[in-house]
Parts: sequence; structure tokens; C-alpha cells
Amino acid sequence: MPQRTGDTARFNLVGWSLSGLFAVASFSQLRVQVLDRAQVLYEADRYAHFDLSTTVPARRGTVYSSDGKILAQSEDAYELGLHYTKMPKSPAFFAALSEATGLPASELQAPSNDAAMRVWRTPLSVDKANEVRSVRRDWGADGVSLDRCQIRDYPFAEVAAGIVGAMRGDKPISGIEQSKDALMRGTDGQYSGFIDRSGTFVADKDQSYREKSNGENVTLTIDTTLQTAALQAVRNAVESNKAKSGCAVVVDPKTGDLLAVANWPTFDPEASWNPGDDFNMATMGAYEPGSTFKILTVAEGLECGALSPTDHDYCSGQMTVGKRVIHCASHEGNRAHGDVDLAQAIAKSCNVSAARWALKIGHDRLLAFMDKLGIFEKTDIGLPSQRAGIYNRKDPATELQTATNGFGQSMSCVPVNLAAAYAMLANDGLMMKPRLIKQIGDQTIPAQPRGQMVSPQVAHTVVHFMESVIESDHGTGKTLRIPGYQLAGKTGTAQKVGTAEGKYVANFVGLVPSQNAKAVVLVMIDSPSAGQYYGAQVAGPVFVDIAKSVIRRFSIPPTVKEGR
Repeated sequence: MPQRTGDTARFNLVGWSLSGLFAVASFSQLRVQVLDRAQVLYEADRYAHFDLSTTVPARRGTVYSSDGKILAQSEDAYELGLHYTKMPKSPAFFAALSEATGLPASELQAPSNDAAMRVWRTPLSVDKANEVRSVRRDWGADGVSLDRCQIRDYPFAEVAAGIVGAMRGDKPISGIEQSKDALMRGTDGQYSGFIDRSGTFVADKDQSYREKSNGENVTLTIDTTLQTAALQAVRNAVESNKAKSGCAVVVDPKTGDLLAVANWPTFDPEASWNPGDDFNMATMGAYEPGSTFKILTVAEGLECGALSPTDHDYCSGQMTVGKRVIHCASHEGNRAHGDVDLAQAIAKSCNVSAARWALKIGHDRLLAFMDKLGIFEKTDIGLPSQRAGIYNRKDPATELQTATNGFGQSMSCVPVNLAAAYAMLANDGLMMKPRLIKQIGDQTIPAQPRGQMVSPQVAHTVVHFMESVIESDHGTGKTLRIPGYQLAGKTGTAQKVGTAEGKYVANFVGLVPSQNAKAVVLVMIDSPSAGQYYGAQVAGPVFVDIAKSVIRRFSIPPTVKEGR
């Protein structure tokens, strides 16, 4: 049906009226914001109308694991403030506010020190804040304020605390939280100005508004399944052996990725914290590697030609170097190993043979090899409080020092660096730098090779020697077999000196599986005091537990027939 002329006229009138109002409003804003801006700002300054200053907090970056799990994240929260001169005095009001916040009504009702205002620093969740808003609205309580803040949540708590670290308020106190704070913190947004009579916000400066910039996310190489398993295994060993502390490092030999870095004791990042609670044995401690180092000694001996795969040695149980007598240790009580080839010397963990290997290599060449491995350097994985190893380069008794170096004494190494050095044997002699941070924001941190430490042939030979530690009946790790899987490893028991004399560090390093290893596992248990202290007895079971987790995690098929 055709539209009537009167209706058309009315529609046109309404349209023109709305357009006119829009034009007037636009001109008003043009005048306030541009044409008369200087005068408006002057009047606002004159009458102190710059009463709006707002900070928009940036969101701190999230920390992820390599398997996509959240290790640390920020969540919105609110701080409650009460202006007592602007609130109802009714007990019913405070009862409703108490139910919304979970705080006692008596605490809410009584201002601290008779102050006109009080702020609670314990954050309220988003849900609680919404309940508070309902109470404020229902009671018309203008004196109830909610200031937005953020709280840090750690879903894996103690499991990853030694690596991720923690925050106290807006201050990072340890771990990745501290070392990458500048990148993760971001930049808060901010603007200030005043509200004019029409309710329009007018900025007080041309560039007063600053957009917030959220912090960068950080992705670690840690695998949460292996990290959880490693922590539990280390905790069990420390507690059952009444040890001082313990750690386990799991490395992917192909990339250098740290799949797990677990230590016990550790701390809860969301609970109270004291200085020193964040001590991470794997990254902050330096320890003698003990007999696990023999596999590196024999590797360098083969590489430089000081040793041959067919070499034999005779062990009478002891040897004299300078004025010191070096002894062999034996689980069975018989120190003399007799005639042994290289594989047997490794399997039986013969100190005498290892000392002779080191002396054949020579002090300077052996030290150069250790420097090439970087085992005395500061750990370079992006954590604070990085620790370096200890080596006396001015020791006057170089012959004795060299001999004891052969079986991992007269030196101290950080476990993470030592694990990376052992891992090169599982990677055809190519050593990868240990990597903890996989990605920052959109930038991937590439895996970096440190260099070819020994030839592939030498690496394969040494791994074969390590297989005999577990697979042969005279090996010190013969109790650590996993049915269906061929493993390679090396036990170690380092006696502590100085104030801790009489104590030991029980060690074990192993490959899972021995050929084409998916992971290399290093375990150290410091000062066990429940009666056992040998590496196979104390650290070995930790390796087995972690090895089983590696097998399950990566679905590694059996490598040998059952009933071997």
C-alpha cells in the first residue's frame, strides 16, 4: 500500500531533527576537545577538576610447559576498600558484606585505628567481587570500593617451584619469575584527566593515554609428566634415606632440552616463604660427580689415543700416587678387581683403573676436555643464582689431582651441566647446550650444539661399557634392570670432605633406552644417613622410577626379548 504524504513528512522531520542533534553534539565535542581545549584545561586546573587518574594493570605473562600445561598464570582479583563515612551503619549491612567477602562481620565493622577508610590486601576472587557489588547496589553503599589487581596461580605448585619460582605481591623472588620479570611484567596502561559538566572525559595532556602492554608468555622445555614423576621419586629417596637433599635432571640428548629438573626439599610458591627455601640442588649446588665421571674419563682416553678398547689393567685394590693411597671400593667387600678390561673396569667401578686412565691422558689434556664440556661454567639456562663448578687450577699436587679426577674427585660440578655432558654420549658425541626456555612470546629459542666432544665411534663404545653396568652380573647396577628394556648407566658414590666429612653423595646416570636414547637421567642424593649410601642403593631406584615414566610417556617399545 502506498505510503501517505503525511507519514513521509513526519519521518523526514524526525530524521532531520536527529541529524541536527548529532551535529550540535559533535560541534560541542569539537569545541571542548580541540577549539577551546586550552581554555577548558585552564578552567579545570583552576578549579581542581583533574580528578580522574586510572591505571589499567598489564597482565603478567603465563609460564607454560612443553606439553602445554600452565605452570604459572595471573588471575583477576580485587582489593576491598571501605570508606566508613559513606556507608550504612546497620549490622545487617555488615552481615551481608561478610557473607559476600568471607571476612568476619566484626572485622569489617570496626575500622582500624579509628581510620575513616580501610583496605584489605587479601584479594577477592571475581565471583566474590560480584557478590560485593550486589551488596553495594542493594544497600546504596557508596563507601564500598573494589580495586582491580591480579593474583598469581601455580597449578603445579611444589612440583615446578624450583624452576618457575614465585611472586610475592608484584615482586618476583626466584626462578623464571625473577629472571624473566622484565619481559613477563608488561607495562600498565594509564590515563588521567577530568569529567566536565556534561560527563565528558577530557584528557589533561595530548598523549596522556597509554595503552597497556601485556607481558610476554614463556614456554619451558619441562614436561609435566616427567617433572611430576621425577619429583616424587627424588622425594621418596630423600625421605626414606634420611638425606639432606636430592635432585634429578632429565635431558633429551638430541636437543639438550631439560625435560625435568626436580629437587627435594622444595617450597610451595603460594604459601609463606623464607630466604633459602628456593634452593635448587640441580642448578644452585656444586658436587663431586664421583664414579659417574669414569665414563667421561674413558671417553677422552679413547678419543685422544691414550687408551685402546682392548686395553687391560690389573687392580690389586689400591695404588699409591705421591704420598696418598687410592683405594677401590666394592659392594661385596673385596677391593681387588684383578685383571679387568675397560668394560669390566666401568662395570665394577674400579678407581685404580680410572686413576691410571687419567694419568695416561695427562693433567693438561684432561682439564682441557673438562673445559670443553663446560662442566665448571655457570649454568646458562636462564635462571637466577646461577652457579659455577669448582676446580683448583693451582693445585701443586697435579699428579694426585689428575688421578683423583679420573674417578670424579677433586672437582665439583653443577648437576645440570654434568647431565648435559653425559648426554653427549647418547648423541653420537655431539654435546647440546642444556635448554630450559623453549619460547618467549612468539620467539623460539633454538637448540644450540656446543660441539663434537668425541667421535661417534667412541661414544658408542662408551655406551656399550655403560650397558655392562646394568646388564652384566658383576655390574654395580645389576639390580636396576627393567624387564624388556636394555639400559645403560653408571653408579657413583662420592665421599664429602671438609665439614661434611663422613657423608656421601650417591649418584647415578643412565640412558633410557641405551640405544637411540630418548632421555638421559642424572640423580644425586646428598648425605643419606639411614645406613645405605652407595649410588646403586640410593640413587639407582630413583633412576628406575624415572626411566619407567620415560618409557610410558614416550611409548617406547621393548628393546629386548623377555627373560633375557
